[in-house]
Amino acid sequence: MGMILDLIYISVVITCLVYLFILFQHSKDEWETIDFKDEKLPFVSIIVPTLEEEINIEKCLDSLEKLDYPKTEIIVVDGGSKDKTVELARKFDVKLIVDSALPENWIGKSYGCHLGFQAAKGDILLFTDADTYHTPNSLRTTVMHTLSTEAKLFSMMPYQKAEKWYEYLLSYLYFLSFIATGPTDDINNPYNKNSYLGIGQYMMFTREGYNEIGGHMAVINSLVDDLALAKLCKEKELKLSFISSTSLVTTRMYPSGFSDFFHGFKKSISGGVLTVVPWRLLFIVLWLVYFVLAPYFMVNSFFIQDSWFIWDYTIGIIVNISLYLVYAFTIYWYWRKKGDLKLYFVLFYPITMIVNFIVIALGIYAGFRGSKVKWKTRYYSTKQSHSRR
Repeated sequence: MGMILDLIYISVVITCLVYLFILFQHSKDEWETIDFKDEKLPFVSIIVPTLEEEINIEKCLDSLEKLDYPKTEIIVVDGGSKDKTVELARKFDVKLIVDSALPENWIGKSYGCHLGFQAAKGDILLFTDADTYHTPNSLRTTVMHTLSTEAKLFSMMPYQKAEKWYEYLLSYLYFLSFIATGPTDDINNPYNKNSYLGIGQYMMFTREGYNEIGGHMAVINSLVDDLALAKLCKEKELKLSFISSTSLVTTRMYPSGFSDFFHGFKKSISGGVLTVVPWRLLFIVLWLVYFVLAPYFMVNSFFIQDSWFIWDYTIGIIVNISLYLVYAFTIYWYWRKKGDLKLYFVLFYPITMIVNFIVIALGIYAGFRGSKVKWKTRYYSTKQSHSRR
């Protein structure tokens, strides 16, 4: 039995690291920014859907008003917040839409984006979240990149700020998402339909591209509208441009508490599990198996005097500690430019990862069972979210 487990472990490690090497080799962020004069830049409609965002909304809108871009409008679409979100938004020069009547089958955020689109005048549509903070040159940079690449959809992952312990867990969850979605080169290849990714915190469409895929009307009941919209782009062989890390925009997703983190990622996992290409899910499983076996083998190496593949006790300890640290270093390397991270979180990942395991397991269970998941003040059916895929 021991020999079989040894063989499984080594096979899993080799498979995971080879796959990871391929992903890293083909995941290079390349900005293309042909300089356009102000008069050549298109009008941009910035659409911010909100629900109970009094903690974030002022900082977000203040940063949007300070953008170094000549032609914009800001549209805030509130879904019926009971806190001070609407009151605070009125302090800014924005077009404010308040509509708490969510139509049947719609997901709240998608409906808010749809209402914003209906009121938008821009040739470029930027959908961004209320928990984002935008540097002054961010919009100019992303618009010029979108025009230069002739992309119909541009998306990027903002830098993820973290202060509380559970916020550092984002690194593990986003790493597994990276495993599932494939390398950036494939995402940006319109003819590779197995790789697609959009980050809802920053989704920039040309109006033409948005209309061609059917906009949020086409994904009304998807719990992961960003991933669903990116998938539609690839299905129609439209140009999708994705940047995996940036400091142009930052976000802190769950400052309110662990409950928001738990429900937010449970929703994303339950909605996304059936959207991911099935064969890529296998590699997520393998990385989770690696996570379980690495600490087990490292601890056992101090007590087991021999092994069929490690013929020396000391070498066995060194090898197994190294394989444990490889897992930790992989998470750190992946996340180093994408968000805040404490070193002890990756060094002691068997402890911290338990929380993620629970979130992942409950999310997958909810997704396949079709049960309801909670987000903010609303409940959504995961069965409903799969019905149009």
